[in-house]
Amino acid sequence: MRKKERGFSLIELIIVVAIIGILVAIALPQYQNYQVRSKVTDALVLSTSVQRALVSYYNDKGVWPVGNSDAGLPIKEDLSSTYIEYIEVRGNEIPSCGIIKMKFRTDKQLGLGKLTGRPLWMRPTVSTDGGSIEWSCAVGKFNKTKNLVPKECRRKASDISSCP
Repeated sequence: MRKKERGFSLIELIIVVAIIGILVAIALPQYQNYQVRSKVTDALVLSTSVQRALVSYYNDKGVWPVGNSDAGLPIKEDLSSTYIEYIEVRGNEIPSCGIIKMKFRTDKQLGLGKLTGRPLWMRPTVSTDGGSIEWSCAVGKFNKTKNLVPKECRRKASDISSCP
């Protein structure tokens, strides 16, 4: 009589490796998207100081500033971070409507994926009763980048990148 052999057969090992491969193929892209969304959130936190400056200007003067200097902000290149190349108050239209353009850096080593070098737009909306100001957010190349931004930014840039 032979002793009963212990261990795994080659087929069992191949099945386990295949299952692990499938799980990694599904989980890795989701994790990478999560990392990019967290970097976008970091950029949105940087924009809050710009938003406050614009709201303060609007509350004082009743109109939106025409540019960074008008809002009391430094030049656009000085408003940057690890992931943001610049932040610019867009004032091309008169009257201006308080649009903010944030451009992500073009360095592929930062791990921004398809957002590399793309703009992120923010536009304020004043309530009809003159009270609160809500900020809308949108991203360029919407169909390629919509899953890389937080839900509140999943709009097309064409919807908010110009004054109504």
